Amino acid sequence: MASPNRPARLNRILLVLIGVVLLAGGVCILASALGAMPLLAPEAPVVSTVPPLAGWVPWVVAVVAVIVGLLCLRWLLAQTLRRAKTGTWQLSQNPRKGQTRLDTDTAAAPLVEEIETYPGVHRARARLAGTRAHPVLHLAVVTEDRADIRQVRHRIDAEAIPRMRQALELEHLDSDLLLRLGTAHSARTH
Repeated sequence: MASPNRPARLNRILLVLIGVVLLAGGVCILASALGAMPLLAPEAPVVSTVPPLAGWVPWVVAVVAVIVGLLCLRWLLAQTLRRAKTGTWQLSQNPRKGQTRLDTDTAAAPLVEEIETYPGVHRARARLAGTRAHPVLHLAVVTEDRADIRQVRHRIDAEAIPRMRQALELEHLDSDLLLRLGTAHSARTH
């Protein structure tokens, strides 16, 4: 399912574009300063109305462009790597009696199906991350414009999450909930 967080997606796209442009600019200036690109060499300008620059200026510009580009790429990685990883939980304590494994995406699927039946909910998405000893539930719910947000939140807190805790036999389940108002275009079709 695509992320409904359009500003974050736009943020990542713009950071990639800025990083690539700055890195390309830095590489071009560095190649020109080293004489690898004779067409851009300061000794043979096509049309020059600007006085020649000092010899250190292209190096400074190249270093600054590379640093800014790498910082943009690092920010992009920080955006994509901040999502908690899901995985597989080992449920059995004694390996001699057999192994029981639970895929966390599979464990979160019934919760999503339940929440999507609530009045006013267009769609839901859940990620169960962390270990079985320290689980974390990340839940994103898109509602209708006129949905009763308090009622949706109350049902999630009072019914859905406790039911999931009981089904998975968890003592505690830290969770974060992101509620978004949907539009006519985001409504699910069934």
